[in-house]
Amino acid sequence: MQLENIRAQDLNLLVLLDVLLDEKHISNAAERLYMSQPAVSRSLQRLRDMLNDPLLVRVGNGYQLTERAIELQPRIKSWLADFSCMLHTEAFDPHKAKGEMRIMSMDLEMSLFVPNLWQDMQQQAPDVNLRTFNMRSDGIDLLEQGEIDFFISDERKSLDNTKYHSFHLIQHDFVLVLAADHPLANKTIDLDKYAKLPHGIVTVTGKGKGFIDTALNKVGKKRKVNLFVPTFHQALDICSRTELAFSMPRLVVEKELQRYDVVMKEIPLKLPTLDIYLYWHERQHQVPMHRWFRTLMRESFEQTREQIRSQRKSEK
Repeated sequence: MQLENIRAQDLNLLVLLDVLLDEKHISNAAERLYMSQPAVSRSLQRLRDMLNDPLLVRVGNGYQLTERAIELQPRIKSWLADFSCMLHTEAFDPHKAKGEMRIMSMDLEMSLFVPNLWQDMQQQAPDVNLRTFNMRSDGIDLLEQGEIDFFISDERKSLDNTKYHSFHLIQHDFVLVLAADHPLANKTIDLDKYAKLPHGIVTVTGKGKGFIDTALNKVGKKRKVNLFVPTFHQALDICSRTELAFSMPRLVVEKELQRYDVVMKEIPLKLPTLDIYLYWHERQHQVPMHRWFRTLMRESFEQTREQIRSQRKSEK
């Protein structure tokens, strides 16, 4: 049946037909439906016209289903059950859920938050898998195409669109990181010394100026960047063994200070903070498993942040 034909029909009649086929009796069906017998009779005639079949045939004091009615009965029940589920979604039980969540993010957020997130997932939804992807230049396209479920980024302008939803995950501020045995590790570093240091930066593309260079240019300073690396862990490892200086988000440095032989110092320059958001597509906004996962991510991020801060305070 074409869409135009469907729109021309009264689909409420299918509820009435389901009861009629169960009862095989107009009076009994009328009682169940809180309708008058004449009204049910009129509706039955409309159903006969719509389906081009008698549906119920009088036999003695009752009715008998036609072959067409017998064929339709289970299909109508199935359709009504599916439609009821659409209207009244059952409470989502993560412990019974199966599937996979796919997240694209920079190494920073992955290293900070995935361990806690995965532990929480294992406790709440042991049969839901997690797949993570390193940041790619076509990440927004992959989100649009449904190849990933979530995109963690600071791409506020690129994703400011009604097709996408988002919430704020975290705000990063930046600190200077030096090897523990660096000549300036225990000394005060002013802006001139900072600019003269050999620098390394973390960048996905491996090229282009960072926002720190822009801030330096505004105060008439420049720095020399000697190394571009794609991940923060690689940067910390290199930093701990060389005289390169790296400027990194405070939270990642606080988390990894014990793992790498580095020190953290304040940057002698006013820098903007970096806001990170979680994005997802409109088509998944009401999906129960996605709604559960978004809440879990928010809670896991907050838990990780508090753990790192608490650990840092206990070390001082």
